[in-house]
Amino acid sequence: MANAHGVERTLTDKINYMAEQGHVVTLVTYEQGQHPYVFELSPKVDCVDLDCRYFTLYKYSFPKRLKEQCGMKRRFKRALRQLVAERQPDVLVTTTYEGIFMNAVMSLRHHVRIIIESHTAFTHDMMGGSLMRRISNYFYLNTLKKCYLLMALTKGDAVCWQQHITRVSSVPNPVSFYCEHVDLQNREKGRIIAVGRYHPQKRFDRLIDAFSKIAAKYPLWHIDIFGEGPDKEALQMQIDQLGLSDCIHLKSPTKDIQSEYLRSELFVFSSDYEGFGLVLIEAMACGVPPVSTDCPFGPSEIIENRVSGLLCEMSVQDLADKMEWMIAHDEERRQIALNAHQAVARYQKNIVLKAWEVAYSLN
Repeated sequence: MANAHGVERTLTDKINYMAEQGHVVTLVTYEQGQHPYVFELSPKVDCVDLDCRYFTLYKYSFPKRLKEQCGMKRRFKRALRQLVAERQPDVLVTTTYEGIFMNAVMSLRHHVRIIIESHTAFTHDMMGGSLMRRISNYFYLNTLKKCYLLMALTKGDAVCWQQHITRVSSVPNPVSFYCEHVDLQNREKGRIIAVGRYHPQKRFDRLIDAFSKIAAKYPLWHIDIFGEGPDKEALQMQIDQLGLSDCIHLKSPTKDIQSEYLRSELFVFSSDYEGFGLVLIEAMACGVPPVSTDCPFGPSEIIENRVSGLLCEMSVQDLADKMEWMIAHDEERRQIALNAHQAVARYQKNIVLKAWEVAYSLN
């Protein structure tokens, strides 16, 4: 909860809503430490940190790391069991299903309903990869089958999970803000915005390559990418090598991303996979027309192609073509912006968070 990512944002929205509805809510972290919560929590939310800082294991050599990890897993399990025994919750919700945590969580299933939220794509997390990864995923799935309910963010992801888990449902994420009226006039001319972690999943390298194909034809257009992550240096090197440092800028995350959307004329979503696409609906809620890869899962359930946005193949050339179409067609782009704004009204908090409350069977 110390990072300004989509999961943290939507989790905060849900926690605050549940607490304000009168539910007794405890936020349990395991390595928050003294880090402040990046998004403001309701004073009605009780916060407990189990102080199991797994990230510290990487300072050890491999043999000692394994030993320390086993000890930390035992401490995590013991602390979680004690907390559940004290609080006696009706529902335990987790946004991760990593093996090092799930064995401890699932050991509680006779005492509390366990709901797992899938915030990424089944096709990425549970399919393909090396032999060792496939074996590991097999055991993960057997563990996850013990949950009370698995919640996906899209219908497409839910269908994948339903082939392995009996109780699966889907509710989307809520948009964190929704502008009742959007002003398309006072925008920064030619500004394209992209938002996300500097991580291979987001494929900002594809966005940079795509823009390099059209940048010379549209010198007034430029891209601001907001994020942080391990790929930042490589992406900056790519920008420099393509001679695009004057028109593509890597920017740090901001807590006021809404203001950045409201300054922009086009939003580009270049991912290989997504659990949903929170930044996509945020941009649309601010009247920013989107160009998005048709990746699993999310964009095709959010965007009506050529009505509320453009969907493209997961290729550099098609992304470049769709971006150029948006740039070259001013009137159509503005109409798509208005359509996009209307299309995501269904993701407003008062609608979606009530659906989450029902899904948790808390109403």
